[in-house]
Amino acid sequence: MTAGSAFRVAFPEDEAREAWLPLLLDAYAALDAGLAAAVAASGRRPACRAGCTACCRQPIPASSLEVLGLTWFVYRHSRGRRRRSVRRALATARESMDCPFLVEEACAAYAVRPLACREFVVFDRPCRPGEQPVISRPGDVLPLPAAAQRRAFWHMLPYYGLTDQAQREAALRARLVLRDTDILQGHDWSWLIHLLA
Repeated sequence: MTAGSAFRVAFPEDEAREAWLPLLLDAYAALDAGLAAAVAASGRRPACRAGCTACCRQPIPASSLEVLGLTWFVYRHSRGRRRRSVRRALATARESMDCPFLVEEACAAYAVRPLACREFVVFDRPCRPGEQPVISRPGDVLPLPAAAQRRAFWHMLPYYGLTDQAQREAALRARLVLRDTDILQGHDWSWLIHLLA
């Protein structure tokens, strides 16, 4: 059992069909395991909880693999009213700072939320609307566990065709995954809006 397996969500049928999906889910599990260890080591309890959406109202970076995961998830796992709500949120994403997957004050793709969402952990009290705790109270923001982020990126690199250790090490040094990011709110979602119709 790997360190991140307790944090690993599984979609066996889809993972068997989509070669990229296990890479993404393994990356998320690796990061989540590292974050859990960092939170435990801090001795503090995160203020983040269901219904707290302040962090969903700021620019959210995501790599092309993460965008693929978000697209897959809402296409395969949203139905009826939820699907219509996601379409509306995507249609107004460029006019708002709200995450395009923030629907009815909850994440419509929580199982595959991007690394940036997972990494943002705030202690003490929930963020106030519009607050930037990195500026207003940096001591209450969990420092990024860089080793966990590196492990997550390592799992993602085969998506870019990088499979041997030397290639992957070079890609980590070159910050390939970070360079392959787009802000979700500025992304062109027109094709996904059409798919969800």
